[in-house]
Amino acid sequence: MRPILYLYSLLALLFSHSFIMAEVRTVEFNFYSEKVRLSYNTDLLQVPKPVIEGKNIKSYYTLLQRTAHQLLLNELKNQRNTLALNDWLYYEMLRSATEQIFNGRSNAEKNLLLWFCMSESGFDTRVTFREQRVFVCVYTTNEIYEAPLIEDRGRTFVNLSASNTKADEEGVFLLDFAAKPNGKSFVFGLGVLPGLKPQVEKKSLGFTYKGQNYSLEVNFDRNLVRMLERHPLIDEREYLKAPMSEVLRSSLLPQLTQLIKGKSGMEALELLTVFTRSCFKYKEDKEYFGRSKPMVPDELFHYPFSDCEDRSALYYALVKELLGWPMLIIGFPDHLTIAVSIPEFDGDAIEYQGRKYYFCDPTGPANSAEIGRLPEEFIGQEYEILGQFN
Repeated sequence: MRPILYLYSLLALLFSHSFIMAEVRTVEFNFYSEKVRLSYNTDLLQVPKPVIEGKNIKSYYTLLQRTAHQLLLNELKNQRNTLALNDWLYYEMLRSATEQIFNGRSNAEKNLLLWFCMSESGFDTRVTFREQRVFVCVYTTNEIYEAPLIEDRGRTFVNLSASNTKADEEGVFLLDFAAKPNGKSFVFGLGVLPGLKPQVEKKSLGFTYKGQNYSLEVNFDRNLVRMLERHPLIDEREYLKAPMSEVLRSSLLPQLTQLIKGKSGMEALELLTVFTRSCFKYKEDKEYFGRSKPMVPDELFHYPFSDCEDRSALYYALVKELLGWPMLIIGFPDHLTIAVSIPEFDGDAIEYQGRKYYFCDPTGPANSAEIGRLPEEFIGQEYEILGQFN
């Protein structure tokens, strides 16, 4: 056995057989708009620093299990329930907690504690490592893009702690150890929003419909925008399912409801179409962000530019909320649009499950109220139905 491995084994033996004075401490940190306070037992700090090598990482996990770690896990669980956090936000809170608890320690130690807590929280996890770097991977059934992935025992694991795909490109070692081999899948979906206090910001919008100018002052939740800045890129269907924040919903919907009051169903649909076409400046994601960036409705009101995916997400939500008409989400190779089932109408339509749906493109042309027409560049192209309402 190499001397450094022998030394770690000796330290581990001393830790497991010695009476070590420990105490309860608290950490406090800002988590978006909330202040989180967690208690933990300091015996977590007394576990000997591991050598970043397979057997020692396994031993480190075993030693952490012998600590009074349940106090921290219970505190995390209570905060998760109180703030209604999804899996991604729970991971972010846990990451912030490990940063505070292991303040001054190496990133490898922090990630090993993060891995331990994720595993003991019930997730099926893996660890990869290279030299002095450690990466936390978690099992998921979601489609994840632009993040390192590994396969193990027939399951796909996404690297949560890699800042980019270089960790995958350079090659890493996979620890031959599954703490919770039957653990639950990590869910990246956006269908339910957390219970964090909102951070309200305002946006002024204006458009013209049938020669009349309309203006709106809209509030949205900057918190939600911040949450999605670090969120991994997932399947575009998930962004289309995402609801508006309560801030945006309670601000935007009453104003639009007032604007369509007294109008026919067709006029209301036209007005909503002009709204999404005209109130936002268009630019492709890669041109503005340098990468793909699908948006949920609140994000359209924050960023200066948006594209077809983003407009479709907002339009889909508005028609669903204000008119309730059946819709399809249509994906072309380079375009996303919406088709609506319009009563007693004639136009460019597709038939699906015995019903006609007419194209109502939320992206353009700007200031146009024309609906029921598919842009010429997409005529004859193959398409895919990505989602359906009613």
